[in-house]
Amino acid sequence: MGSSDYLLLSEPELERLRLQARMWQPAAEQMLDCIGIQKGWRCVDLGCGALGILEPLSKRCGQSGTVVGVDKDGLQLAAARSWIREKQLVNTDVLEADIYDTGLPQASFDFVHVRFVFAPCGRVDELLNEMIRLARRGGIISIQEPDAASWNCYPPNRAWTVLQEAILKAFDAGGGDFNIGRRLYPMLLTKQLKDVQLRSAVLSLPGSHPYASLPIQFAASLRPRILSENILTESQLDEAIAELKTVLQQPASFVTTFLVNQVWAML
Repeated sequence: MGSSDYLLLSEPELERLRLQARMWQPAAEQMLDCIGIQKGWRCVDLGCGALGILEPLSKRCGQSGTVVGVDKDGLQLAAARSWIREKQLVNTDVLEADIYDTGLPQASFDFVHVRFVFAPCGRVDELLNEMIRLARRGGIISIQEPDAASWNCYPPNRAWTVLQEAILKAFDAGGGDFNIGRRLYPMLLTKQLKDVQLRSAVLSLPGSHPYASLPIQFAASLRPRILSENILTESQLDEAIAELKTVLQQPASFVTTFLVNQVWAML
C-alpha cells in the first residue's frame, strides 16, 4: 500500500513499496492495455509513491502526452524523481501535494489512477470525488486495491493466519479496509459513471520469493499499531513471525497473493 499515513516510512518500508510496484506492474500493464491509453493523453497517478505506474503510463501516452505523479511523502517522491531521471521519462513529473485536495485544475486529465491508497487510508468518498473532479468529460478513472480472499500459504500454516488476521485488524483500526477491493465495482456503479469495467490479478510465488514474506513485512511495519490496539501481544507477534519465516524456507512452500481488483469507468 502506497501511503505513509498508516506506516512510519523507513528505508525497508520504501524498499517493500518498490518491490510491490515491480510485482504488480505486469497486471497494471494489462489493465492499461484494456483501457487503451492513447498517445497525447494527460495522465495523473495519485499516491504514486516511489514508482507507481509512472513508467507504463509514460510509454503509452508518448512524448506528446503528460504524466503527473502526486504524493505528499518527500522520501518517496525523491525516489520517484530518481527513477524518472534513470528511465529518461521526459514526459513525466511528480508533485508534492495532498491527493485528497491536489490543487490541480478541474477536468484537466484524460486518465486518473489510484493504487493501494483506499485500503490503508480510508477517506474513500474524498479521494473518489477528487478523482472525478480531475477527469475531463469522457476521461477515465481507474482504481486498483486489494482483497484478501486469495491471500494464502501452502501448506496451510497457523502463523500465516495469525499474522494475516492481525494485519487486517490493524488496517481497520487505522480507518482503512484491506478488503476494499471487493467494494470498488459497486462503488463506481453508484456514482453513475459510464461503462464500468473490472478485472482481477493474483500471483503465485514460492515461499523463498521476497514478496512471499509480505505478511512478515507488514507485521513489522504495523507493529506499533498491532501492539497498541492489543491485537497481539509482543510475544505472540514475535512467535508468529519467527514461525512463518521457518515455514517459508521449506522447499515445498508457496503462497498466493491477495487479489488486486482493478476497476475503471468513464465520466
